[in-house]
Amino acid sequence: MLIESANGKFSFCKGYGGKEIDSPFLMASITKLFTTTCILILQEQGKLSLNDKIIKYIDSNTLSGIHVYRGRDYSLELTISDLLFQTSGLPDAFLEGKDSVSNRIINEDFYFDFSDMITTVKKLKPHFEPGREGKAYYADINFDILGEIIEKVSGLSLSKAYKKYIITPLGLMNTYLPESENDKIPQVYYRDQVIFRPKLIISSKIMFFIFASYRAKKATWSHGRRHQ
Repeated sequence: MLIESANGKFSFCKGYGGKEIDSPFLMASITKLFTTTCILILQEQGKLSLNDKIIKYIDSNTLSGIHVYRGRDYSLELTISDLLFQTSGLPDAFLEGKDSVSNRIINEDFYFDFSDMITTVKKLKPHFEPGREGKAYYADINFDILGEIIEKVSGLSLSKAYKKYIITPLGLMNTYLPESENDKIPQVYYRDQVIFRPKLIISSKIMFFIFASYRAKKATWSHGRRHQ
């Protein structure tokens, strides 16, 4: 925890749960804000529209059957907007089903790719038709697909797209999206249990690490891979 007054006259920091002010930690779904930013930048550049159907970027064989609700297949009608605002109605493979990712990661570390996630989602039931008024449902698959769209439109890996559009312009020289087990990947916790899941984190493409440093009685925040 770090608390500092705007004028810098008061500053307090304290670590908890074995984490200190210099400990890297997982940003997890905060990374969705980075994905959102990339989508909006690409829209601003005229390279996509939020109203685009995702079939424009993801092939029909991949999408077919991902959203069948009450006997109607909405899979090819999904738009970027549906994904971005969590109004697609798609189920969340991370939490739903007996073989959900959240259940598996407690006991094992494993790789999965975009195709694996799509296959898993197709086994689950959507919650409502896309864009239904007054409805939203949080599902990681929405942003997994957006990540794929960013890669297709930009011609860059998601990691490099984040770097080009956000990390480098903001000078966040140590913020990173892990791409290999050689990257520094901190432990995470499940209740009071320490678990290490590098394969899962690398596979997800939606998990950043943030690194904070505290020096000389003045708080300075740097993001990322290593302290310099």
